Amino acid sequence: MIAINWGPLALPVPPLLLLFSVVVGLVVASLVAKRQQSPVTDQLLTVLLVSLLFGRIVFVLRFMQSYDSFWQMLDIRDRGFDFSATILAAMIMLMLQIKRYPKQRKALLSGALSTVALFAVLITVVTAGRQQAQLPDIVLSQLDGSSVNLQQSKGQLTIVNLWATWCPPCRREMPVLAKAEQNNPDINFLLINQREPADTVKQFLAQMSLQFSQVLLDTTGQVPQQFGAFGLPVTLYFDAQGQLVDSHMGEVSDASLAAAISKLRSSSP
Repeated sequence: MIAINWGPLALPVPPLLLLFSVVVGLVVASLVAKRQQSPVTDQLLTVLLVSLLFGRIVFVLRFMQSYDSFWQMLDIRDRGFDFSATILAAMIMLMLQIKRYPKQRKALLSGALSTVALFAVLITVVTAGRQQAQLPDIVLSQLDGSSVNLQQSKGQLTIVNLWATWCPPCRREMPVLAKAEQNNPDINFLLINQREPADTVKQFLAQMSLQFSQVLLDTTGQVPQQFGAFGLPVTLYFDAQGQLVDSHMGEVSDASLAAAISKLRSSSP
């Protein structure tokens, strides 16, 4: 599952798991601190915020060439964070907080370990489910009327983007995907439009002056149902064996797409 429906909203799973884990960690820390009569919530939130900030800074530095402005660097909607840097910063900040507040050592450690352990378990479960997901045996039509089976893409790295012309973040990320396809000829890009007629898609691409090698029409919404991908846009990353190795719900940026492509290449033998 890539997203969870909450009323009219479709929310990506990983950030929700992190939020849930943090809340549980704060509750555990508060219960331990209550017995010691020493509040600890502010210290743990400081650890979290500083580590996320450091992870974002390192991510931006790694993919500096993908940003056109300072404001793009501040836009965290693409969820671009360097995981290793975030963990390292969290460990350093936790040690500093323990050194500064030695009486809260037990509460701080309890909260931090609870958060990390719970998130690790939850993300492992999600990853295990992802390992069962592959390019489906689904036949879709191209804009010229010819048919393509998605499993034909096995044998090469493949990026699948689920989109629609009425979706504002889909429209904004189209130029990013077009540029990425041009710059990565070894990767197969499949732009799968959701539930719209061919004429609507053709008109949109012409208006935007966009060209993609493969634009497919999913008129019944088969593909998102296959992956539990509620909401648009959704980008799916498959290795050469057709195995789903990563996913991103929401608008991708140049930087987040470059990071995902790097991860996709490293995951393939």
